[in-house]
Amino acid sequence: MPRILTQAQVEQFRNRLCDVAARLYFEMGHSDFNMRDLAARVGVSAMTPYRYFGDKNGIVTAVRARGLARLADQLEVSAPQGPPSVMQAYINFAMEEAAYYRLIFDLSQPSAPLDELSDQERRILSAIMVAFAAGRTNLKSEIAARSLWSALHGGICLVLAGKLSESELGDLASQVALMFLGVAQHFPVPPVQASPAREVAAKYSSVALHTAAATNIAAE
Repeated sequence: MPRILTQAQVEQFRNRLCDVAARLYFEMGHSDFNMRDLAARVGVSAMTPYRYFGDKNGIVTAVRARGLARLADQLEVSAPQGPPSVMQAYINFAMEEAAYYRLIFDLSQPSAPLDELSDQERRILSAIMVAFAAGRTNLKSEIAARSLWSALHGGICLVLAGKLSESELGDLASQVALMFLGVAQHFPVPPVQASPAREVAAKYSSVALHTAAATNIAAE
């Protein structure tokens, strides 16, 4: 007889599926990522991921939302310390959680205009704007925030594509800080880590969209 999972066990297993999916996506890319390989990597039956996320787009969307929320959390913590602190936090997340970062911004995946994704993206932009707010209007803060975000993201993508080294990204970030902020700042860049660097907190487990019913799901 199948074992009935508690809600806590369901959320724990969904977390595990999302972390493994992020790593698998990093390795395979969007076109080759599939639910069967995900199930094999986790060690469950081929149909189990479908019970929790419906389909491939469902789990990709859930992982994107989780990754965006984690990035937004880190930027919000660093925002009161100013733009250099936000820049360092952004670099750290992209390098230490490269699997999530690549999945969040991968252009090959279909667009998913979902409220949860939009909300998390607004949190990221808002955190960067807060860091730039001193002495600027909202419009100027937003322009500065978007410009800084674009510059950092471009450099990070070059690193993930193997076209730029970590030390070169640090130099680029220093030049960006000098150009946008007028400050000389050194940015240490950690090595790229494909796997999520930290355990996922329970609060992220609620960021899951397009899922099958999560209550009383039988274990496979």
